[in-house]
Amino acid sequence: MELKELRDIAISAIALAFIFVYQGFDDIAATAALLPIGLILVSTSFVLHELGHRALARKYDFHAEYRMWPRGIAFALLLALATNGSFAFAAPGAVVIMPRADLWGRFRQMSMKTYGIISAVGPMVNIVLCGVFLASALFFQVPVFMLGASINAWLAIFNLLPFGPLDGTKVFMWDKRIWIALIAVAVALFAGVQIV
Repeated sequence: MELKELRDIAISAIALAFIFVYQGFDDIAATAALLPIGLILVSTSFVLHELGHRALARKYDFHAEYRMWPRGIAFALLLALATNGSFAFAAPGAVVIMPRADLWGRFRQMSMKTYGIISAVGPMVNIVLCGVFLASALFFQVPVFMLGASINAWLAIFNLLPFGPLDGTKVFMWDKRIWIALIAVAVALFAGVQIV
């Protein structure tokens, strides 16, 4: 991983951590206290989500690297401040996937299925992590695990929305049944986190 990619992931993770733990203008002390925990949870959740895309794309022999989206980060931070921490816009960047040239300079095109599978793996990572955090919270009764479950459930739902460049668009275009199954599991987990 190159230095620029590491920097982009680090900046994105820090911004997302702040967004997820921001408690509003009235409770900056609580936000500051939660930030280290948020950094650990977001680094686990967001970074593994993006690395899932990256690893699978590279397995398919495509070039893949994470690039932050400065406007997305700025918008997410402003939205968190404007809503006093009640809404998390989770699109600070994405893994950019490009075909590699073969020996003769020809580029292998990516099929809709391959693009859908690569796109599905990120939300699937969050679904699995949500389940792990939720089971840990129920077993150990530690509040930080519930925060981890909540972050992962939200990241899965948000990324599965079938709009714009989000993962859900590619999964939906590839196979609507798989998209429905993934979004149903993510929503059920999110609802479960709210009930527990």
